[in-house]
This record gives sequence, structure tokens and C-alpha cells, in this order.
Amino acid sequence: MPETLESPATHRRVQVWFGAHSIADHTATAEQAAQYEEAMRRRFASLRVTSEPVLVDSRGGSMVEPGR
Repeated sequence: MPETLESPATHRRVQVWFGAHSIADHTATAEQAAQYEEAMRRRFASLRVTSEPVLVDSRGGSMVEPGR
């Protein structure tokens, strides 16, 4: 389910990558995820850090990753 104006992503998944391996994986509200991402970029300056939107399924409250 793609992110739309009607159902914006309220959470983000932040990952720290060592090559092809995720060494840290954290999902939080957008504001908390931004703080976590900033901290991980400082702590792991030479590693790739990604932040992707995660939609919350309103029926069950579970996380739904776009494209999966």
C-alpha cells in the first residue's frame, strides 16, 4: 500500500547497514525516528543509514512496510 495523503506514514524504520547486513533496526514515530537517525549518523559516520516510511494497519495496529 503506497503512502497517500489519506494514509500518511506515521512511523519510520531506521536501519544502520554494514555492507549488506543490517546491524541496527528501529521503528518509531516519525519524530522519534528522526532523532534516532541523527544519532546513528553521528555514531556510525562511515556506515549507511536509511529511513523508510512504515504504515500502521488501522485494522490490527501492525506495521506494514511499503512494497511488501
